[in-house]
Amino acid sequence: MSSQAQMGGMHRAIQSLSVGCCVAMAVAMLPAAYQGTLFAWHPLMFTLGFLGFMTEGIMAAVRFRPNEGVARVAAITNHALIQAAATACISLGFYAIYHNKNLMGKSHFLSLHGKMGLLTFLLALTSPLLGALSFRRLGLVQRFPQDWHPRLKWLHRLVSAYAYVLSMVTMQLALPHPAVLTGIWCRLWQVSVMSLAACMLYVLRGRINGRTVLPSANAVAAAFSGPKHH
Repeated sequence: MSSQAQMGGMHRAIQSLSVGCCVAMAVAMLPAAYQGTLFAWHPLMFTLGFLGFMTEGIMAAVRFRPNEGVARVAAITNHALIQAAATACISLGFYAIYHNKNLMGKSHFLSLHGKMGLLTFLLALTSPLLGALSFRRLGLVQRFPQDWHPRLKWLHRLVSAYAYVLSMVTMQLALPHPAVLTGIWCRLWQVSVMSLAACMLYVLRGRINGRTVLPSANAVAAAFSGPKHH
């Protein structure tokens, strides 16, 4: 089987798992959200943001790597718009849990889930900022020295990868939860999330086409070694 066919099959599997996780969480949370429960928007928006939009945004980044010229700029713009939608959903999810705790008079970030969630949220906000800085069309990266450009791109990929992986870990820490998912449905959702994570890591490490998206040790050395002079 060709690498293109493998990538197509893996993309369909990732898309099915991503959509399935989002639909399942929507089915579980929308009734409570409709009744006015603010908390319900927290897991729903985080699931849409990380497992939905961010998954598709990362896959869009994987697909545009071979592109050049105008096609690449258009693909990066599409990637940026998807990630902007992800950031909006994640921000709404964070606001929902933060404001809900304020209304209930509870303290913030005391549990492991809360601490991990805060770290994941901050990384999720940092990622698009680094992406905007490294997108040449916006004209921001030109304000930095030339040898910083690959470093900014490397940091964007690294922070994005950590935000995505940590989001899945953080979600697992909160489950089962009586107001979200319990029993067999909770276990099925957790298995689906872990399967999605495994598929994404397989693709990002370049197991199909041999071109890794995640920063490697060689990429770190190249990014921080600066330009070579001959």
